[in-house]
Amino acid sequence: MPSLSHEILVELFRNGKELVRELLRACAHLELAEVTAELSAEVTAEIASVDLSQTVSTEYRADQVTLFRRPDRSVARACVVEIQLRPDADKRRSWPEYITAARRRFGCPVLLLVVAPDPAVARWARQPIDTGHPGFTLAPLVISYPDIPRVVEPSLAKHAPELSVLSVLAHPEQDVALTAVSALRHLPPDQLKLYFDIIWQSLPDSVRRTLETHMLHYEYQSDFARRYLAQGREEGREAGREEGREAGRQEGREAGRQEGREAGRQEGREAGRQEGREAGRQEGREAGRQEAQRSAALALARRKVHDLSAKDESLLAALQDEARLTALILGLGLALDSHQARLALQQALGPEAE
Repeated sequence: MPSLSHEILVELFRNGKELVRELLRACAHLELAEVTAELSAEVTAEIASVDLSQTVSTEYRADQVTLFRRPDRSVARACVVEIQLRPDADKRRSWPEYITAARRRFGCPVLLLVVAPDPAVARWARQPIDTGHPGFTLAPLVISYPDIPRVVEPSLAKHAPELSVLSVLAHPEQDVALTAVSALRHLPPDQLKLYFDIIWQSLPDSVRRTLETHMLHYEYQSDFARRYLAQGREEGREAGREEGREAGRQEGREAGRQEGREAGRQEGREAGRQEGREAGRQEGREAGRQEAQRSAALALARRKVHDLSAKDESLLAALQDEARLTALILGLGLALDSHQARLALQQALGPEAE
């Protein structure tokens, strides 16, 4: 069974169709100037099926296959990606077949790129594979963590988010991590959560402590929003709880009375009251949670956006979309300055925000 580390790396390549191109360009030791020149901006990257099986063979599934297509949609080149965490003699027998199977399937030149985080495993993977046929010796292209560039340029991190995350895995240092978390805010929420979790679990405690001041005490992104909203953090906690309780009581009483009267009758009166109370409580909890979101978002906006206007506050107070509220809280929480906070606010509120 693949390990978590293996699956994390595979997920980065599956999500980032440009990651292979960025690595081929960035890792100079591969000496692929002609190949990277061939993969110009006009050549688009896409993720292909990882199944390289042939009717005459057993099943072969690579970790990832990236295709590079010319503007006319013909395939310029394919790259088979393999994540290798430890030596495996079977891979040295199957890798040549990956090359020939991909070449047959896609009808183009094929590269084999092996990502081996451990330098010792990388040395093993770089050994040429002699197939026994004269002139047919496969020398895998191998990248280890020391070969991966330190991404500290914000524009590159935003353009290539998967490379930025991979850079944190390879170099778990403060400046690399800060660059990554600042550049990832534009990603969809699910992808954002996944990448933050990957980054967070890869950092040593000393870097985490420093990074917490920029991420408002991040506690694993997959449940960051829920914990943050439930606690309300410093500014929103008391207001959110009190408003949620009051809204819950009021809506619970009204819904309970209404449904109790409607469903009362002889045999159903008690059941109706019970259902009414339960529905009221549920609606109250939902309303309270959303109010807590707005309270937390408003408190963060007041703290982070230096020129927050009354119109901004009014738009925020009227925001009902839970997904947009969550994204706004994440964006404000990660904002390193007022400008970034303003951008997060504009993304959530739309063009009406000042």
